Amino acid sequence: MDNRPAMRAPILLILALLAGPAQAFPERPIRIYIAFAGGGLADIVARALTDRMSLELGQPFVLENRPGAGGNLAMESGARAAPDGHTLVMVGPGAAINGTLYKKLSYNPNRDLVPISLMGWGPYALYSSGALPVSSVAELVAYARANPGKLNYGSVGIGSGGHLTAVLFALAAGIEMQHIPYKGIQAIVPDLVSGEVQLVFNAFGPLNTFVQSGKVRLLAVTAPERLAQFPAVPTIAEAGVPGFDAAGWYILFAPSGTPRGVLERLNLELGKAIAHRETFERIEKVGMRPIAQSLDEAARFFARETEKWSRAVKASGATAD
Repeated sequence: MDNRPAMRAPILLILALLAGPAQAFPERPIRIYIAFAGGGLADIVARALTDRMSLELGQPFVLENRPGAGGNLAMESGARAAPDGHTLVMVGPGAAINGTLYKKLSYNPNRDLVPISLMGWGPYALYSSGALPVSSVAELVAYARANPGKLNYGSVGIGSGGHLTAVLFALAAGIEMQHIPYKGIQAIVPDLVSGEVQLVFNAFGPLNTFVQSGKVRLLAVTAPERLAQFPAVPTIAEAGVPGFDAAGWYILFAPSGTPRGVLERLNLELGKAIAHRETFERIEKVGMRPIAQSLDEAARFFARETEKWSRAVKASGATAD
């Protein structure tokens, strides 16, 4: 009597149990909480990538915008979700900022969430009012030193990426600047054009029309190297503040405790989506650079960003409840 099938059955069962979570995933649609309002840059990046990922995973992605509290609403929802890979979070630098900025959080971004990979990366641009008598970073620094305490900058809110990038810039350049928080970039624009606000660090795009008209100047980019889209625009590092590097980004998180096999599958499919030429170009057109990372690279990146932005928060003295 041949007992080999009977002997193989327990072995196959054990292998199935071990491999089951990764092989079965996903079993239903995957929800992504997006820490930004709908219709913006985050939505464009998320949809470009998930459209491609859904083809490979065989399940649709449900994108749910949960803006507010610097990304805390989305991150808290993600941290409390079942750790099975079917609920994820897309967030920006707030994930690296909020642990230091907020006095109390109901979750810990470093403990309760695990990074899967970057989705997009994009430096800020340093814009100056056309009414400010400077045309370069070197002239800006010289002006600030000759007029201590008179230079100001706007941002889209206390603890925002634009606010803390300005803090890092002031530290690196050895200058003082006054912060004026606003509720959004559209509220800053009229004051920047008039000269009431003199500087702003912001993403590319919203101010292009005003740059073309000469009402606003694009002085530099915060990336470590010049951008292909703007080859004539210097980096802040080469324009007079050596070593300066700051950028905005979107990263995809899963709840801590999500099985490694599920994380690896999501990481693999996200990387494949980023590498797809049409998807890559779709994201690049809106001023972001798609960057694929391994799980370990994503963890190291997030640790470095947390250290950098925590330093900026402490230097700014900013706190939030």
